[in-house]
Amino acid sequence: MKASPTPLISDLVLVGGGHAHVHALKMFGMAPLKSTIEENGIQITLISSTVLTPYSGMLPGIVAGHYTAEEAHLDLRKLCSFSGIRFIHAAATGVTYDSISGGGWISCSDGRPDLRYDTLSIDIGCSPTIPPALFSDVDGVATVTPVKPIATFSQRWDDICERLQESPVDAYTPQRPFILLVVGAGAGGIELALSARHAIKKTLQEKLYSDPAGSIKIVLATRGKDLLPSHNEDVRRIFCRILQERNVDVRYGAEAVGVNSEVDGSGSVKKSLKLSDSSCAQAMIYFDECLWCTSAGASSWLSDKTPFETSVDGFIKVNDTYESVSHKGVFSAGDCCHMVQNPRPKAGVFAVRAGPIVKDNLIAYLVNKPLTVHEPQKEFLGLISTGDKYAVASRGQHALEGEFLWRLKDEIDRAWMDMYQILPSMEEMESEEEELNTSGQKDKHFIPPILASRGQDALAAFTEAPMRCGGCGAKVGARTLTRVLDTVHNRRLAQSCSDPTHQTKPNKIDPDDAAIVMLPKTGGGAMIQTIDFFRSFISDPFIFGKIAAVHALSDCHAMGAKAQTALALAVVQFAANEAMTERTLVDMLSGASDVLDEDDCELAGGHTCEGAEQALGFAVSGFIEDPTMLLRKRGGKIGDKIILTKAIGTGALFAADMRAKCRGEMVEEAIESMTTSNGPACRIAMEIVKARLDKDDRGIHSCTDVTGFGLCGHLLEMLVANDDSDEMLDIVSASLDINAIPFFKGATEAVANGILSSLYRENSRSRRAVSNHEEAAKSFPLTYPLLFDPQTAGGLLFFVSPEVCDDFVQNLSNDPGTKIAAVIGELTAYPNAVSELDVCEIDGSCTQTANRIHVHI
Repeated sequence: MKASPTPLISDLVLVGGGHAHVHALKMFGMAPLKSTIEENGIQITLISSTVLTPYSGMLPGIVAGHYTAEEAHLDLRKLCSFSGIRFIHAAATGVTYDSISGGGWISCSDGRPDLRYDTLSIDIGCSPTIPPALFSDVDGVATVTPVKPIATFSQRWDDICERLQESPVDAYTPQRPFILLVVGAGAGGIELALSARHAIKKTLQEKLYSDPAGSIKIVLATRGKDLLPSHNEDVRRIFCRILQERNVDVRYGAEAVGVNSEVDGSGSVKKSLKLSDSSCAQAMIYFDECLWCTSAGASSWLSDKTPFETSVDGFIKVNDTYESVSHKGVFSAGDCCHMVQNPRPKAGVFAVRAGPIVKDNLIAYLVNKPLTVHEPQKEFLGLISTGDKYAVASRGQHALEGEFLWRLKDEIDRAWMDMYQILPSMEEMESEEEELNTSGQKDKHFIPPILASRGQDALAAFTEAPMRCGGCGAKVGARTLTRVLDTVHNRRLAQSCSDPTHQTKPNKIDPDDAAIVMLPKTGGGAMIQTIDFFRSFISDPFIFGKIAAVHALSDCHAMGAKAQTALALAVVQFAANEAMTERTLVDMLSGASDVLDEDDCELAGGHTCEGAEQALGFAVSGFIEDPTMLLRKRGGKIGDKIILTKAIGTGALFAADMRAKCRGEMVEEAIESMTTSNGPACRIAMEIVKARLDKDDRGIHSCTDVTGFGLCGHLLEMLVANDDSDEMLDIVSASLDINAIPFFKGATEAVANGILSSLYRENSRSRRAVSNHEEAAKSFPLTYPLLFDPQTAGGLLFFVSPEVCDDFVQNLSNDPGTKIAAVIGELTAYPNAVSELDVCEIDGSCTQTANRIHVHI
């Protein structure tokens, strides 16, 4: 994460990705507010249980099939990346408040340490108010589908559509129609009933190849005596007509208290709505699926797990600045709050209008400026859709209907979404900042003339400097590292030769994943030592700690050793507020210790310091009783299968994320992979090795972890490792099936957008080892570049004999701790005819590398 030039002073935490917060998230990254935030040392964090948040106004359109889920959802992680805001993917479950100093702590659902705040804003929407009896399920399927929370309704609706698609062709007929029950006759319930009817009709028509109108029955149940009680008589009259035209059965005075489920003679589950005693005169309401769309309530934790004053029904009470009436520095907006002076209905329009006021007041509170008072409008234009691109307008005593109103609604909704989906580029942002900057600073695009004499590589490095990658994308390149190690070794060798007091000559550094130290014969075994360290590339310090630990342990896993102790080296961004420094360290080391504990590796100590950016690393010590069982980079044999245990592409993906050009769900996919330990894959490999100790071939011949040098670079290391060995090993090359290699979708999208890791240029020098480089690059333009992509917490790469390959892959696939088991190629004999210029740039020896890798076309 890019550091602020001002020491951190205050923590502003937003809980929830509601409409008001969405506006604030974007504006926090825009000039001139961005400068105000940086100059005042404000660190902003968003805590959200979802990465994607839907726009409630487009929900009926999603159900009807007029919008894709992507069109109707906003990407909170991308918004946070754009604005430089920390994103915590977790649900808040409680808040404390320090009445003396203000601020407090937020507990989350994912087991992380509590998060501190100085100023807090809550915008989490509503929760369903469903009687407990309705939460039961039949054969693992919920008896009702609540519309709230809206953030997860899209998936629940998809589940309903999938069940309908999978039903037998003759399951629903005019004599036995598919019955959808919608409970709640407000605007939301009516929109969903009509939209669902439109979608179900289309689904059954595709299934039956005929008009299925008679095979669908929609029931709308309300405990009231009227539809749309908050709208005028003309609007109610219009919808009564439309519902009658669509054959929607409206049940008035039907108060639901539960669901009856019984199995009929054919073995089918028959569900019906259980009504209250006051509704007993109603005929039985049977259904196949039920959408629950009554007035939603507040999340219970707001009243149970916070000290903030709430209304009788559990909503946070706020004044006309959206600040809590009981606690200073605590704000709330959207459906989860109750405005004491100006109460309004729970509608998205009020959350949208609150956004600018909440954004201004949060920053104003932190910089000691007066808060802005807001009186929301009393009337608003409601555009209620009818499922088939037709809408009814309602405002005060006025009503209007027509197709043109749906087009107007569609235009309004898409325009609002575009404001937060189509974000300015970094170049546009820099241009805007320069226009606002009148301080006479030097041009940000200035290029020193001397660079012209340093060559294209130096120029490229200079221009990419502001966007250098973190993680293993920040490693020093293989060529540079090789030259450094060679220089240091040669100097030590020269010193030992010239100094008679030196008893032994220094050993050249072994290219294996970790150093091996043979222990005295009295104890036996071998100690494994390794170290990894990199700066942060992700905003959540808890998750960053997990990734750093997984990455550091992987060297031990790659060699088949058991990690025993770890020493941490942590760098935290300087903060004028000591509590912020402390909490960042707690979060990073807690995430790391969770991973280390799972591997039974003790965090034994470490060293901390302050710096411009967060960074974390570990020196890990491991042990193996029988050193002959160690997995090394060397050992591959002709005919071996090449197996990979994680997808490729984290470098490019996070390079795109830095630019707010990667979708949030794709970042989540990568994070899940990077926080998954390679321990299970190591364990499975070593079980095979141990089982074959009495055989001439142990089956698992060699291994490494795929990290900073990319798949191609680390594969090349393994291939050339045989060449310099004293053992009689096969001289091998590799044939890769690029279609079998798993790639993160976010990585291929990044390549399509011309985004690559800052280490790609250096890594791609190993492309000359690919015998058909030009053909491969042309045939696979989106995936071939990712062979040179630096990986952070990547998977293990094995050379495995064909004899054990199937069992190994099967065991990996069956283990819940292993993500992937892909056979991506095999080892072949290396041709002898090579030029003297074809030397390895990885281990510093004169090893030949030309035509070492062939990509199958």
